[in-house]
Amino acid sequence: MSPRRLAAAGLSVLALAGCTRGVVEGGDPTASAGIPPAVTVATADFPSFWLAEKIGGDAVEVESVGPSEVAGTDADLFAYVPGIDAEVDAAAATLPADRVVDLSEDVSRIGSPRDVEVKDPYIWFDPVNISTMAQTLGTAMSKANPAAFEAYQFYGLRTISVQSEALQVDQRLQEQLNPCRVATLVVEAPVLTYFARAYAFDQVPLISWEPANDPVPALYYTIDAEAAVRKAAGANGAQSIGVDTFTQSAPEDDLLQGLLDLGDEVARHQNCPLVTPSSSDRPG
Repeated sequence: MSPRRLAAAGLSVLALAGCTRGVVEGGDPTASAGIPPAVTVATADFPSFWLAEKIGGDAVEVESVGPSEVAGTDADLFAYVPGIDAEVDAAAATLPADRVVDLSEDVSRIGSPRDVEVKDPYIWFDPVNISTMAQTLGTAMSKANPAAFEAYQFYGLRTISVQSEALQVDQRLQEQLNPCRVATLVVEAPVLTYFARAYAFDQVPLISWEPANDPVPALYYTIDAEAAVRKAAGANGAQSIGVDTFTQSAPEDDLLQGLLDLGDEVARHQNCPLVTPSSSDRPG
């Protein structure tokens, strides 16, 4: 584990010790707190929707809007991750600034593999980033609620609970993936940039990989089991498996559980191969 992530995890243990059992056992950290009036939060991607529900509990109404509906939303807040959909980004720019919550605001973003000038939007593939996103949204929801004291207490406790859970997931993934001996992850599409950075892998999109020049034991994965990927895997002695991932079509899925499932699938292969969703099944 890197010093930065170790420090973050250590701080979490000290600050969140009272919340850990509630996270693990599904308890409500605000069970004895007053519930403030509900704020409304509009979202255009699954990570934002999931976080708003987790932080808001009984004091939020979350709605999912399409790109054409963003500009006309009357929700108290519009929460999103910029860079996923250009139409959403343009519509968000037309809303009053105090109603827009950029969940990537405090995240250290990476240049996209396709264009270094564009920041990779798939920040939620690192649970430490999810913790940061939760802080950003929890603060915004507290400010938007008219019942200031109750809101800061209610949303604050729930935000801490999400952060604690996210950092526990990071610790679990660090323990699972640190023993890996394969440093290169050959992926179908470069959507796991943050996962690769967090757990010390190099991510190489399939289209850029030249196995004849640099053979690498790896696992290829595509949810649609495309023939080209299967053929490339077989030709280079790699395994090919299918794994369910959290997708837009399954909004009941848990963002952090999705990362745990991904880590479990990677860790159970001794060569530490990578599992990656296809472009048609990316979150958001």
